[in-house]
Amino acid sequence: MWEEEQNSRAVTELRTRVNELETQLNTVVGILSLLRPAATVLNRCGVGKEEQRAFYGLIDDMAMRVDSGDSVSYADFEARVAELVPSRRGDRRFFEYLIEALKLERPSSKPMLDYLAHAMTLFRE
Repeated sequence: MWEEEQNSRAVTELRTRVNELETQLNTVVGILSLLRPAATVLNRCGVGKEEQRAFYGLIDDMAMRVDSGDSVSYADFEARVAELVPSRRGDRRFFEYLIEALKLERPSSKPMLDYLAHAMTLFRE
């Protein structure tokens, strides 16, 4: 009986700790999204404000397509981004950073971005 109480108390403490960590993580992700990490990546590549607006329009368009049941392709994503950042055409590391930054900045687009990241690994092979 005493052992069951100990286990129950430990489980309760772990659940409480997990909830606290989830709250902290959500706060950190919220702060990071305000910092606009994708914009930072684009700025470092010399992408201007107009091209950044076009980039975010592309992301919104692709996310809406996925939400409506249509498909998107990594090749299309890469080609359209490369039109905005020609110096990074074929730069896998750049696209990895950009997708990861977008996952932080646009959590609602994460399923589409996860798909792109997965497709990028397949595209590479």
